[in-house]
Amino acid sequence: MNRDLVRLKIMQIAVDGFLILAAFATAYFLRVGFLFSTDFPFDRYMTIAIATMPITLVFMFFARTYKLAQQVHTLRHVQRIAFVAIENVAVFMVLYYFAYRNFFSRLMLVYIFLLTFTFVYAWHRVFRWILKKSWDREIGVYRTLVIGANRPAEAIITRLIETKSHIKPVAIIDATGSGKSHIAGIPVVGKMDVFERTISTFRIDHILQADHLEQSLNLINYSLQNNLLYLMPPELLGLFQGHQTLEEIEGQPFLKAHAKKEWWGNIW
Repeated sequence: MNRDLVRLKIMQIAVDGFLILAAFATAYFLRVGFLFSTDFPFDRYMTIAIATMPITLVFMFFARTYKLAQQVHTLRHVQRIAFVAIENVAVFMVLYYFAYRNFFSRLMLVYIFLLTFTFVYAWHRVFRWILKKSWDREIGVYRTLVIGANRPAEAIITRLIETKSHIKPVAIIDATGSGKSHIAGIPVVGKMDVFERTISTFRIDHILQADHLEQSLNLINYSLQNNLLYLMPPELLGLFQGHQTLEEIEGQPFLKAHAKKEWWGNIW
């Protein structure tokens, strides 16, 4: 992970912390009014809010809300932020009860939940916009070498570029040779004989294999030995239309292929 990306992620987490405290403060004034109540002291309330905030940030890590691959506009991310907001209220309630026993208003808890969700989710949308604006300067991206120049590889490359993904193709190698010099503006640099030179020249972080399955073992071993991330779409194994999942059985990970299941199949 490059230094610019580390700084951006630290900024994202710091702003999350500030917004969580802002949600608490706003909830207080919405419920009490724009004054400081003697029946429900603001300083005592914010002391518990400050103690709650780092616990919520840790929970956000476990909820995987900071992953670069997370699509913030999807329902899944909305659900994760909602769970974070519920956890924020729950922890605050427990800490406040053990510290001061009684609480002022149940409506304030509703405000805390709604404001936490709104502030954090809106900021995550803004942060994703910042990353996309920084894409051309390669801030927050991983330089990726694509193996393959066939149609599936071209579709993957085009999608990654159009969406300004954090996985940024910068070079393409086709093991059997390709008549194309560029795909979606990305240079096809040659065959596998220029593989190591390409890794060095283009400062590659990730290897994405979209063709030439027979090269998989060599590519995986090279990636592990040189601290590179290896990616392969399941379509290369002939798995299409979302018929694959990763499942852990007795501590051992497996790639599972299955026919389309009914909605209740994911419950069991």
